[in-house]
Amino acid sequence: MNDLIINNLEFAQSHQTLVGEIAVLNCERLAGMLAPNLSNGQISYKLTGAAKQLRNPSLHLHINAKLPVTCQRCLDEMQVQLSLDFSYMVCQTLPIETDENDDTDWLEAAANMNLQELIEDELLLAMPIAPMHELVNGQNCSQQSTQSGEKPNPFAVLKSLVK
Repeated sequence: MNDLIINNLEFAQSHQTLVGEIAVLNCERLAGMLAPNLSNGQISYKLTGAAKQLRNPSLHLHINAKLPVTCQRCLDEMQVQLSLDFSYMVCQTLPIETDENDDTDWLEAAANMNLQELIEDELLLAMPIAPMHELVNGQNCSQQSTQSGEKPNPFAVLKSLVK
């Protein structure tokens, strides 16, 4: 496993940028949620440091991921495309009190922050619970089913022809 270890405070203060890709197979927890064919999964990221955003060092993380999942209606493989942006404030100690409406994410300063784990965590939180194909011509999937999960009767169309 090739971990991406950075000193997040130093990274932010020196305005560093890191761009790369992570193999889906290296994200064990995420791979457990995906379709068996992981060869076409892609995760790319860009991490940028800033010295004084809102008086604190900060990190901005952009993730693009194209992940193979199983459609929960037809059980065929499909792709989920995620484009995610996160901003984190880096501080020595996490604030005790934060505003409930505050959208700021905080990271405790760490000399050995695992970037790959952070990316995997954010992807796990962003994954749809029950991925499904989009509607095409009013049809949900290649295999139509009723709301109860039963397949429709193939002869039901003939009933409309009889008058």
